[in-house]
Amino acid sequence: MADVPGDDVAVVLLRSLPAEAGEAILARLDAAAAERLRAALRAAPPAPPPGDEVDAALAQFFDLQRIAERPAAGYAAAAAAAAPPSDPAAEFRALPPDRLARALEGEQPGAVALVLSCLDAAAAGQVLKRLPAPLRAEIAVRLGKPVARDPVVLDHLTRAVAEKARRLATLPTEPTREETVTNLADVLRALPRTERTPVIERLQSADAALAADVLEKLYRIEDLLRIPDRQLQGLLAELDVKTIAIALKSTAPALRGKVTSNMSGRSRAVLDEESELLGSVVAARVKEAQSTVLALVRKGEEDGKVVIEE
Repeated sequence: MADVPGDDVAVVLLRSLPAEAGEAILARLDAAAAERLRAALRAAPPAPPPGDEVDAALAQFFDLQRIAERPAAGYAAAAAAAAPPSDPAAEFRALPPDRLARALEGEQPGAVALVLSCLDAAAAGQVLKRLPAPLRAEIAVRLGKPVARDPVVLDHLTRAVAEKARRLATLPTEPTREETVTNLADVLRALPRTERTPVIERLQSADAALAADVLEKLYRIEDLLRIPDRQLQGLLAELDVKTIAIALKSTAPALRGKVTSNMSGRSRAVLDEESELLGSVVAARVKEAQSTVLALVRKGEEDGKVVIEE
């Protein structure tokens, strides 16, 4: 391509523009530079360059612009600073996959593909699966093609992503959806039921899935301690004793005492027998049994048959 540094970048960028826009840019250059670029354009393929090539050209363009804007004094120091490290990808490889994925957020697919091409397949896969799903296909397309690792571009990208990763290391980790749902449920539990109901209804209309998850965590097995005895007796009468035994597995003695004190002597005996026969119970089964109990508590509260005392 062109012999003058930067001409190859200019040709790629001009090819990506409409002909009229490219000619308008060439008209602003001195005659010799414009003619040199026109000759390079005539020799280039007529089709626009692929997206990854444009991404790389843009990155190199901004890098060349930054170098050109450095003070003229101390040229040797500037040249040394611009020289790429012996292994610019070393900083990528040292980063945990989750932090590298966060540092790559907002980058162009071509830039992300360039970073992932510097990692081994296992590490690249760990980063890729943490990126947004729509972006993965774009990155995969670019990874399927040869990636030109321009040392200047790679050095520029390394510095930018590594600096972003360093900043992220000092920031608190974003809460997971599970943590967000639990926190929201905790907030709503502090409201009286009459004030909580309209909030939940508004949440259901805005995000039904989120509302369902919050409702699941809004009631907890410990809430049985706050239900008046007579109301609790009515709830327990609607439950299978085996379900109660599983739901009480590994709960606090105070909760078990509250439940058994509101059962008949015969039911207590059956509960003790069921508890002994159960042995160890997997957590998923305990959660399912507790969900059954709490669904009944929620319905009772909605129907006005149960009041969870403050």
